[in-house]
Amino acid sequence: MAERWKSGVALLVSVLVLAGVVLAGPGDELSALRRALGIGQGPLGTPADVPEGGVHAFLQVQPGDSGDPVTWDPCREIRYEVNTEGAPGDAEEALAFVADGVAEVSAITGLQFELLGETDRRPSWESRFVPAGRREPVLIAWAQASEVEELAGDVAGVGGAVAQSYRSGSLYRYVTGQVTLDEDVYDDLSRSANGRGHQRAILLHELGHLVGLDHVDSADELMYADNVGQLEFGPGDLNGLVRLGEGRCS
Repeated sequence: MAERWKSGVALLVSVLVLAGVVLAGPGDELSALRRALGIGQGPLGTPADVPEGGVHAFLQVQPGDSGDPVTWDPCREIRYEVNTEGAPGDAEEALAFVADGVAEVSAITGLQFELLGETDRRPSWESRFVPAGRREPVLIAWAQASEVEELAGDVAGVGGAVAQSYRSGSLYRYVTGQVTLDEDVYDDLSRSANGRGHQRAILLHELGHLVGLDHVDSADELMYADNVGQLEFGPGDLNGLVRLGEGRCS
């Protein structure tokens, strides 16, 4: 039976803050503050040059008729933490495994990631409000269905992000998210032929959700809802990831 990959809900939250003072105010103090907040700088990376083709879909698009996807801010690093409890191998191996997957997504999107280290935080997929100006680190973890009900059945992983808009009419931005990998599935794969390749494919699929990709109906893409043997990002996945790395800076 094929494993199912499940996307997390990309929650959209509109928040009113006095961000205009920071964005538009004059003076050396505000310039320093803008630099400290990563505001007014250019993108930290450049999306890859990929051939056109395939199909892709986005978890969320901006309000209106543009069809532009909700993205992470390309001018800020996406900070993430890893809870290695339940991962195959030891903590060092788990961190390296996650880092390899993150590096691949970063190379395609141009989005830059920063590993903050290990954490004891546990995954929770209840919709939650993220206070204005607060960007919680992304959590990547392993869990069982008894703890994370979204993993029930033949679901191998779940990924997604939370988006905010800071004032009426402004763009939505992803500000935090999660990737939760099924501990039992990973344990079974560790004893199967090419299990490492399938473990990696599950991670890449969920990282695709984290940065904003949704499922598609084509089995030629890694973002197909069923694991039918595709182990690498397909042509549509690549084009979608590039689009998600081309967002505007806040």
